[in-house]
Amino acid sequence: MKLLTKLILITFLWLAVINPGTYIGLDTTLRLQMTHSWWKGQEEVLVSSETQPKRRGDIRFGVQGRDNKRYIAYDVGQSLLMLPGDWVGTQLGRLFPSIGETVFRNLAVQFLVFIPLNVAAIIACFWLLRLFQFKQHVAALSSIGWLLSSTVLHYAQIPQQNNQILLFVTIGYASALAGVRFNKLSYVFLSGLCLGLAMLIRTTSIFHALTVFLFLSGCVLYQKRYLSNLFRFSAVWILGLVPFTLLGRFVDYLRYGSVWATSNSEILKQLGTDPMWSGLPKLPANYPFVNPPWIGILDTLFSPARSIFIYDPLFLPCLILTIVIWKKISPYVQLYLLTGLLNLALHILLTSKLVWTGGTAWGARFHVTSVHLLLIPLLALLVQLLLSSRQLKRYLIQGVLVIAIMTQFASVLMQPNLEIYQKKVGFPGTRFDFRLMQRVANIACLVDDSIYKGCIGQNPEKRQYVDNLDHIFMSPFVLSHQAADDNNVALSKLSSIVFVLWLLALATAIGLTFYSGWLYEI
Repeated sequence: MKLLTKLILITFLWLAVINPGTYIGLDTTLRLQMTHSWWKGQEEVLVSSETQPKRRGDIRFGVQGRDNKRYIAYDVGQSLLMLPGDWVGTQLGRLFPSIGETVFRNLAVQFLVFIPLNVAAIIACFWLLRLFQFKQHVAALSSIGWLLSSTVLHYAQIPQQNNQILLFVTIGYASALAGVRFNKLSYVFLSGLCLGLAMLIRTTSIFHALTVFLFLSGCVLYQKRYLSNLFRFSAVWILGLVPFTLLGRFVDYLRYGSVWATSNSEILKQLGTDPMWSGLPKLPANYPFVNPPWIGILDTLFSPARSIFIYDPLFLPCLILTIVIWKKISPYVQLYLLTGLLNLALHILLTSKLVWTGGTAWGARFHVTSVHLLLIPLLALLVQLLLSSRQLKRYLIQGVLVIAIMTQFASVLMQPNLEIYQKKVGFPGTRFDFRLMQRVANIACLVDDSIYKGCIGQNPEKRQYVDNLDHIFMSPFVLSHQAADDNNVALSKLSSIVFVLWLLALATAIGLTFYSGWLYEI
């Protein structure tokens, strides 16, 4: 079996193991609602008349668009990606009505859309590392490590937009480098095309587009050394950016009546004018940019709730290693890292004054994609050092990797919002908002709930608020709990079948991952 095939198989197995089945989160549920409404010809906003908005801008209620219709104010890229999965899930729901259409729609987008896209992200990582001229086994080991030892794993489980953006931006970088190295403008066009798609998924991906363009320009000037080549490559890249950019403007015109309107701009514009919010408390002036910049900057870097150094524990050691060996790194990798650091800085500055809206996410949701991009070559450099080291240095690197892997698996073992709800109802140990430490405690409490006073079992008066979150957060367990809650016999039988398949996938994933011989095949 070829190395790339084994890499794909191992990646797929781990993604199948950690997948939570029918859970896709509120944001993705609303985007799937958008998907469903488009091909079914229904309204996007499906809120009952009895439901009242909690605050101005409550995303469930959407915004006013053309012809006084209400639209869910999200970028449309992820909804477009989910179209085939939603259609298949709907057909399966009709075939097996006793289980329910929603169950099949969520399962279909998980296994037919998100898992393949996450596998593709790992392949893109491998391709980029090979273009950076890392050896094949180093690129393969680093790609698996990138999945298992960084928050790529968490956002592969929770299908926010992050990993889809990560996929297309990684392809954008790789295609730009391939275009320069092999002098093929078709790769350069593909790079621009992928960045256009990333912006269709999230408008702020314009920062990714900027830094990929800077990377491309630097590579052209380094290798070609003539401005005429820079103009030629730049023109082709911009041409690739155009199709999805125009599609985004066209879709927003259909929804909001202006090619200049975006979902974010419509939300902000209507916070004070939409009749839906009448009677609700007014928001501060300049909302949502109301905090001093230092709050957002320090929060992203150092807060126990979402520090990029805590929730991606490999990031800081890899940065230190890179500084030490900077002069030995290839110019292409140096240029990539410089543009990657600029990318991270731009995203931190963008959100520095923002009222945090990703507070229930694991880590710094708006910044982890920039960290993931930086970790691609950083982790490969660490793996290279690991394979060439002996004794103490080797053990130290292995120890750091083990800590990183344990951190990421802790993030996917239980429901992502568990610690948020524990803090809301005042569980012991939650006042410091150190979610990672609280997660470790919750996992220990699953084994023995008598070891710590903050265990859910030791707080019966508060247990009712979090009891439905206190279980392993992977597909057979999620399905089993849903079947019990809904008293659905058919779904219970399905969960038993999924449990057997899950055990087989887990055993195979562990076996293939820790069989080291495959990593050294050429």
